[in-house]
Amino acid sequence: MVQGKLEGSFEAAGKTDDANALTGAGQIFLRDGQLQQYSLLVALGQILQIEELTQLHLEQAQAKYHISPGLVTIDELTLRSPNIRLSAAGTVTFSGKLRLDSQLAINEKIRAQLFKPIRENFRPISEAGYSAVDFQVAGTLDHPKSNLMERMVGRDLKDFVSGFFGGKKSERSKNKKPADATAKQPEQATPTSTPAATIDPILPAVVATPSPP
Repeated sequence: MVQGKLEGSFEAAGKTDDANALTGAGQIFLRDGQLQQYSLLVALGQILQIEELTQLHLEQAQAKYHISPGLVTIDELTLRSPNIRLSAAGTVTFSGKLRLDSQLAINEKIRAQLFKPIRENFRPISEAGYSAVDFQVAGTLDHPKSNLMERMVGRDLKDFVSGFFGGKKSERSKNKKPADATAKQPEQATPTSTPAATIDPILPAVVATPSPP
């Protein structure tokens, strides 16, 4: 949920009912913005005791994009709070498919609060005093997916953190048979499996709620 004053501009040419005949460019700005997240960052903020991750008060929130036949290209998407910056660039098809290269950057104040294994995944960037982790967003506008958790905590800690947040049970837990069932059928081995590394779901499409004039 995004709250604030939404401003923007858009210029286009072509036919709105024909995706292959529409071109243009635009930009969107959010003033006095506040981002309330109900997703991975909220869970991370709670367990890491970093309040700013659970509710971002945005100092900067803007997106610049252009449209070509059948495709919206996000040239620049930036969400910045006092200590955190989230940025992305990529494409969104008219059918809603996402492909964004994204980056979560934090300053040293936030980085110092992280557990050492997580802290080491954030590498210094060109912006002075900030370190970042790169991740990707895929899926669709209705069901976006991201590998942010894996990039932040590492593959070895991913399942542990997911379980700590109350995530889905592992395949091993699902397939484990009760003790009495196993006793009745000793000849059958209890099946086990190791879930493949997949990208994690993130919050649904953001809903902008402009303030009344």
